[in-house]
Amino acid sequence: QGQTKRKRIRRKKQRNSLQNSNNLHGEQTESGMQETLIQDNLQLQQIDSPKISKNKKRKMKKKRQKEKMRAAGLVTRATGVDFTYQPVKNNKEEAAGLKDIDEKADSILDFLQATQQIYFADNKSQHMDSTVNSGAAQELLQNLESRTISSSDVTLLHQLKSLVLLQDTERLKDGLKQFQEQSMMLPDHTKIVTSLFHYWITDILPVKNRK
Repeated sequence: QGQTKRKRIRRKKQRNSLQNSNNLHGEQTESGMQETLIQDNLQLQQIDSPKISKNKKRKMKKKRQKEKMRAAGLVTRATGVDFTYQPVKNNKEEAAGLKDIDEKADSILDFLQATQQIYFADNKSQHMDSTVNSGAAQELLQNLESRTISSSDVTLLHQLKSLVLLQDTERLKDGLKQFQEQSMMLPDHTKIVTSLFHYWITDILPVKNRK
């Protein structure tokens, strides 16, 4: 009986050792298969990855550029519209500005013509400037009519005229000083304008205030 028990135990041990060896061999084969599959996949990726990565990179770059443009609010069509319509806006503003200067020049021309007639007709005036002659005054009026006077001078003259209409002599005196400093006219023309407006301060406006 003792011998039979030993034989049975030995057989079991042999069986267990065989099972273990089979299991180990199976695990080794499975791990080997996994390794070979991983290696094959890596090799396939290495072969195909350059082509895929280039295409993906190009697509990703395009997508990133579009996203950046959208995030920044930059659209090619909108910029084109801005460039095409901006000059039209500028042209409208320039046309409006030229029209405004043109209207101001006309009103100043009429105003100075009327003042000149009164100025030279008033021989009794004590404030007549002997250096102001009718020829230079006529030349000034012609320059206004032909629009050869700068827009800045037209603006200053229009401001002086507005002060005359308001009968504000104090501000008119300050305006004449500013005009003499900033005027781009010839010295003779600047002197004529100053004399004509000064004539309003000394002779015309005081008479109106008395009445």
